[in-house]
Order: sequence, then C-alpha cells, then structure tokens
Amino acid sequence: MARYNNSEIIDLGPCTTNGSVMEKFSIAPYSKDTDLFCSFSDYDGETYTLYTSTSKAPTKRTKIADKVTVHYILKNGDILYISNKELFFYKGGKVVSLFKEGEGEMKYTISEDQDKLFIVPYNRNSEKEFIVDAYFIDIYSGKKTIYSDINPNILSHSFDLDTVCYFSDNTLFQLKDESSKKIVTGIKQPYNYYSVASDKAIYTSKVDEPGFLYKFDFDGNEELVSDTFVDFVEYKKNEDLLAYIEKNPEGEIVLKIRQNGELLGEYKDIKGSDDDKIEEVLPYNSKYWYFFSKENNKLWRVPLNGDSKGKIELMNDNISNFKDMYTDKKGKKEKDSLLYTAKILGNDYYSLFIDGNIVIQNLGEYSSYADLIIDDTETYIIYSISLPGTSTGNTDTYHILENGKDTIVAENVRDYDGFLPKYEKFEKTYFLTDYDESQGTGILKQYLNGKLKDIDSDVKGFVWNNSSSISSILYKYR
Repeated sequence: MARYNNSEIIDLGPCTTNGSVMEKFSIAPYSKDTDLFCSFSDYDGETYTLYTSTSKAPTKRTKIADKVTVHYILKNGDILYISNKELFFYKGGKVVSLFKEGEGEMKYTISEDQDKLFIVPYNRNSEKEFIVDAYFIDIYSGKKTIYSDINPNILSHSFDLDTVCYFSDNTLFQLKDESSKKIVTGIKQPYNYYSVASDKAIYTSKVDEPGFLYKFDFDGNEELVSDTFVDFVEYKKNEDLLAYIEKNPEGEIVLKIRQNGELLGEYKDIKGSDDDKIEEVLPYNSKYWYFFSKENNKLWRVPLNGDSKGKIELMNDNISNFKDMYTDKKGKKEKDSLLYTAKILGNDYYSLFIDGNIVIQNLGEYSSYADLIIDDTETYIIYSISLPGTSTGNTDTYHILENGKDTIVAENVRDYDGFLPKYEKFEKTYFLTDYDESQGTGILKQYLNGKLKDIDSDVKGFVWNNSSSISSILYKYR
C-alpha cells in the first residue's frame, strides 16, 4: 500500500495476504480539521488489520485492531469498527465495545452530528416482511435503547436520527420514547416513505380509498389532496412542492403541481401509459421544476416564480432513456438552464444537452459524468466520454468545454480518485490510465497546472475513501 500527497510516494508496506484488492476504504475523516488517516495490512478479501497515522509521520502507524471487516472515521478522528461481529468505538487509544452482532447482516446509520447510531438487522434478499429488534446507541455514553418488533424493510429516518419511522400492517409507526407510536392506520404504503421522517408529512391513499390522495401530519390530522388520484410523482427535493397525476372532471389524465398548498398548475397530455412514471428534478437554486415522460419522450419545465409562474414549457420532445440532470451548486445566481444526458430517438448513445440543445453528441452507451459550472466570473462544462473501442472499455476521456474550446484533460482512463474537483477544473485530480488487463496494472497520473504528471507505474488501483459524506450508512455483510 502506497500513499502519495503531492510530494513523494510513501510505501506503507504489504497490504494483502493473497493479492486481493480493496477498492473502498475509510482513509480520512469527512472533516479536514484532523491530520489523521487510516491504512491497512493483511487484507485477505474479507478482513484486514487497521492502523492510524498522520500525514506528518505516515509510516509511524498505530495498530487499532485485527480482523476488521469495516470501519468508519468520525469527523473528530474517533473510529467505529467491526471485528469478529462486534462493533467497537476507538478514542484516544482506548477501545469500548458498543454492540455484539447476530448472524445476519446489520445496517448501521450514523447521525448527522455523528454522536449516535441506529442499527437494524437487514435482509436485502427478503421479499416478505420480517420483524426484528432495532437499536439506538449513543456513541459516547454507550447508552442503548431497544425497539422491539419493527419492520426494517420500509424505513425512513431524518438525518439527525431524531425521527425514525417504519411501515407495517397498513400502519405508519414512529420510534419514540422507547416504544412504537402509531402515527396513522388504515393506509397504503406512503408514497414518500423514504422522506417521511424528514418531511414530517405522509402522502398516501387509504386502503379502502385507493383513488384518493391524502396528506397526514404526525398528529394523525388528515387533509384530502385529490379524490381522482391516479399516481404520485416521487420527488427528490422538497420546497413545499407536490406533484401528482389525477383525472380531471372530463376524465383526462393531468399532472397537478402544488406550491405552499396552492395549485400552481394543471397540465394535460404529460402522462403516457399506465406504466409511465413521470420523473422530476428540482435543481439547486433553480427557477424551474423539470418533468420527464419516457412514454412521450418529452421533457418539460414549470417556472416557480416570475411572470410565467406555473406555465408549463416543452423543452425537448425527441429523447429517450433520460438519465441524469446536473446543475452547479456553488453560484448564488438563480439558474435558468439545465444540463442533462439523454439518448436522441434512434441513437444508442447518450448526448449532453443544455435545455433543448445538444452540446456534445455520443458520450457513450451509459450515462456519463458531467457538470455545468456557473459562478460570478465564469461558465464551463466538465464531462467524460466513454465509447466502446476495446473489450476492456478503457476508453474514458475527460474534457473541459469553455468558451467554445474543448480541452482534453486525460485519455484512456481506467479510473480516477473518486472526486473530481470541478471548481478547480480537474486540478490535482488523479487518473489511472493505460491499463494493461493482462498485468492488472496501469499508470498513475495527476493533473497539475494544466498538464498530466506521471506519479507511479504498475498501479493496481485506487483505494477509494468512503468516509466523504455525513449521515453515512455503513453496511456490514456476512
């Protein structure tokens, strides 16, 4: 295992016992306030020996534990890890046991403040409901609260873990005060069940009224939204917005959008067959809410403010396999354009669009990476192309498009270091290029000052840092 940090290659010693490659590993905490990083040795394909050290003395490693299967570094440098089916907490050289596992999979959810855990048994292959005990654990005090007989298959939690809900037997429950509190009964599965705990609102139909859409709050108060309900539009962001499909008095299928409880607009001919699920996106700081119908091959947008508020606009009527939407999250300006990838009808490859206009054709067979950067001083697009050309598929090329000039950053890329610093235009990004499948190695390069710099050869791959997000879910497998 070797570490490189813009200066020199530091050899940390052999890391595997059988040549197995670990592709994801919690290297450094989400916070940059600590100099600590983790490394490993004796990886056998399932377990490893865990170490910590600092950037100032990287080879002076402190051994944390043997036979570790997964670990997570908290933002203050403390560590959670699992060894021999037991969860431990490491702080300042001391180790405390927090939880002893059973035989099955366990799912660990860390709160946004990284001070507590929610733990449930998990069976990803189960097609039936199964009832289990769930556990809240205060990481620093070790206090454990047990909730018995919950259904973990349909589970929703807020980022701070102060609100956790589950659905079972046509009833939505909240875990509160060491018991399961009934929120509302006699309902179908909430259409927004993933976000119920954060929304503090339940959108659902009653079991005996499938054609009605209701909104419930956590006190069980109900509000009728639609009595000709057909389908719900699942949303990813909420700004007190709601979208759903219903029949109007003439029997026509329409899309309805509500904003702050008021009807923003009603739109005909937006839905195709009964199997057509309308997709939506509300980009950060956007003037528009976007909707896509695969059945109709159309993309629409609805202005949320201004003189044309609520008036639907057709953006594109010649696309299929609509995949991703991108928008800049740095600038404070309100956005009025959308960057996305989609396939033109009759074309097997994705293209890159801004609104209804093609920017780049033939990105690849699968959705490619792209970002539209808009701030107070400049506008540019960074994107990748992955076209078939070899059996190994090592044909990824990374670009910057700015002021009509297309600059190639790196070609024949097998992998990159998992984070593209889009605001720095790939500056200091690492790429693994020219991969030899017969040898299983490639060349490690770094993009510096507008040029690719060779760092090392015979590199098997990156060890990705998977500690880069708050409220992370940590999976432990058998």
